[in-house]
Amino acid sequence: MITNTLALSFFMLIYTSLASTLPPSISADKPFVQVEEGPSGLNKALFTITAKELNGGNVEVIPTGFTNDIVKIIGTNNTATITMKVFLKKALDRETKSSFTLNFSAVSNDQSLPSSRLTVSLFVLDINDEPPKFSQIAYRIELLENHNYSNDIGANVSATDPDNGLGGLVTYTLQAVGQASGLYNDTFSINPSNGHIELRQLLNYETLTFYQYKIIATDGGNPSLSSTAELLITVKDVSDTPPVFLDMPHISYALENQPMGTLLYRVLAVDGDISIQNNITYSLIAGDCMPYLMINRTTGEVYTSAILDRDDHFSLPHTGWCNVTIKASEVTSNPSNLTESTTYMILVVMDVNDNPPTFTRSDVNAFIQEDVTDTLISIPGGLMVEDHDQGENGIIDLTVYERDGVTRFSGLTASPSVADSTGHVHLKLVNGFKFDNRVQTLINLTLKAEDRGVPSLTSYCHVIVHVNETNISYPKFTYSSYRFSVVENLASGTVIGDTRAIDSDAGRFGEISYSLKGNSDIFSITSQNGQIFVACNTTRCLDRERQSVYHFTVEARDGGGKVSSAPVNITLFDLNDNAPIFMHSKYEFGITENSKSMSGSDNISVHAVDYDEPLNPNSIVSYAILPRPDDLDKHFAISNATGAIRVVSTLHFDQLSSALGGKLELAVIAYDHGSPSLTSTASITAYFQTQTHLAAPCNFVNSTPSSQVHPDFQISAFSGQSFVLCQGQEGYIQCGPGKAIRILSAVYGRLSDVICPSHHVGSLTCHAPSSTDHAKWSCNGYRRCSLFADSSVFGEPCSGVNKYLEVSFHCVDQSSVDNIFG
Repeated sequence: MITNTLALSFFMLIYTSLASTLPPSISADKPFVQVEEGPSGLNKALFTITAKELNGGNVEVIPTGFTNDIVKIIGTNNTATITMKVFLKKALDRETKSSFTLNFSAVSNDQSLPSSRLTVSLFVLDINDEPPKFSQIAYRIELLENHNYSNDIGANVSATDPDNGLGGLVTYTLQAVGQASGLYNDTFSINPSNGHIELRQLLNYETLTFYQYKIIATDGGNPSLSSTAELLITVKDVSDTPPVFLDMPHISYALENQPMGTLLYRVLAVDGDISIQNNITYSLIAGDCMPYLMINRTTGEVYTSAILDRDDHFSLPHTGWCNVTIKASEVTSNPSNLTESTTYMILVVMDVNDNPPTFTRSDVNAFIQEDVTDTLISIPGGLMVEDHDQGENGIIDLTVYERDGVTRFSGLTASPSVADSTGHVHLKLVNGFKFDNRVQTLINLTLKAEDRGVPSLTSYCHVIVHVNETNISYPKFTYSSYRFSVVENLASGTVIGDTRAIDSDAGRFGEISYSLKGNSDIFSITSQNGQIFVACNTTRCLDRERQSVYHFTVEARDGGGKVSSAPVNITLFDLNDNAPIFMHSKYEFGITENSKSMSGSDNISVHAVDYDEPLNPNSIVSYAILPRPDDLDKHFAISNATGAIRVVSTLHFDQLSSALGGKLELAVIAYDHGSPSLTSTASITAYFQTQTHLAAPCNFVNSTPSSQVHPDFQISAFSGQSFVLCQGQEGYIQCGPGKAIRILSAVYGRLSDVICPSHHVGSLTCHAPSSTDHAKWSCNGYRRCSLFADSSVFGEPCSGVNKYLEVSFHCVDQSSVDNIFG
């Protein structure tokens, strides 16, 4: 027990001794910290330091070295355990230094104890705080004006940015500056990634001698920063611009008739290259002035080389002006199209009054009627006046004088009284003046033409006026209208009738000529005597059925041009020139032996029309049946007026010869009552049908059994057949190869007695009216057809039983199928 106590005491002594010599502990809550450069990190806690004095004393944390320049610590020092926060003391610049090692010491107030050290790494994060920097504040380069398009003109533009990442990525833009910047916005451009200056449009020293731009370098930071530099591009002149003419447009004015060698004009051109001035020579190269002009090669002075006559329209096609092309050439050792240019000079030749007015004839005859006024006098062949001078020199005043050329003649004036260079001349009666043929038949006058030049020039024309008698009366027809009636189909040249007009004037004014207005292609008239005749060249041009009445006008014109007219009416009488026309060329029907019924009706009708005049014997149609050698036509009769055909005596199959094949051909004639009568015929075919009975009678006991009934033999090409089915029975009819069924009639109903086989068509007491139509639509055109005698098919025409179906038909050629329906 004593031993253990001693051991424990010894251990405690050793521990206490060791604890009294331990240094302070120091630690940070972060092994490293990051902070943005610039002032954004100021006054923000970077990390926390914790320190302890293990020996019961106090501890103090001290930044060491340059750390104290960078950070400051805030907390309570000189206690046994302290917690200090570390703050950034000054803004950092990553571009100057990107990382720091911060050193701190924990010091005990017991100076005998060693201190403890703490190291924390500080990394400076980049922010976009540096703008790009150009290698030069201004760039200047000189280019020849004929410099080709280029992606790099060699301006060596560059800018750098020390920022990291996108903040250090530089892009370039180019902005035109200066007063004339609008002229060259797109002449140059810049590559945004490498700053190469690119030429996009051709240069022209004569247009612009220099270009000013601002280069903008922008980094990729957010927000971005930028800087600028100036760019000056000067253009050096080369000889690439042709001469330039001054004082345009070039227009020279000269009086006509100038002598050769007269100086007219001077052109002046200078070298188009502003800084390169070559001497200029001149030449004339084209234009309609070439025959009249020459040019001094050195001075550009233009002289006349021929007499200028403004009135010479052949030499001066533009009537008083011409043009010439002048070429200016630079005096150079390397001539080209860039050292030459051309311009136009217009020469206007001004008129001199050197041409008098001239009449196309010096003597003319004019004609006028007596007793008229305010009208033009006729001058056969016309009269013109002209003056080749221009302007006022070519304006002509026209005046009418007595024969002496001095005294004005007041009753006549020239029309127009003023002509500009040229014009037709007429004479007009004015002021109510009239000539009298009984007083004067001829009057001699003088027509004066005087231009307005200074001095004026004149010429004269002798005019003889002939005064003629006046055309007073109009032609007058003997009748106010003319009516003629003729038969149709007249030959060409046939005279229709006469018209006549009278004019009381004498001489040529009393002479009359005739003409027609309207239908002139069918009728004509003799111009001398007014006789109307047929003038068409086609046969039957006068066809009453086409046109029955013609209306037109006859005109009578006298020798003075006065016209009168009268209406003409020509009516055509009918001739019997149209035969009756049947509506159908062929008719068909069926008849049953011993029966007067025709295809189930009492009669059939034929019809024909005649297009001659209605209600006239020529158009009234009558009918008749033409006789046959075998007299079978006598079994039929036809209505003379209506064309209705009926059976007048029944036929038996025995009466038909085998050659007729079960059908009877009749011919019907239609004739009109004209003189002579015209006719036409139509063919009628009657198909003969025999009555055939079933082999066994129908047996009904108030019931409707269903059984099949077949013909006793296959029907082929025979004349006709009746097929009977009792109520409720089903059967079929059939034709041979190449044949088709044609239904003539069908009846469904009940007999007057109760024995089904004892039947004929006329004995039914009641029947379905639609039986024939139903059978036609079911069987017509087919080779085989099934039949069913039942009221569900045909309706219920009768009550009770003992009804039957009888179908009359015949077989026809399959080729005639289109004609067997209906």
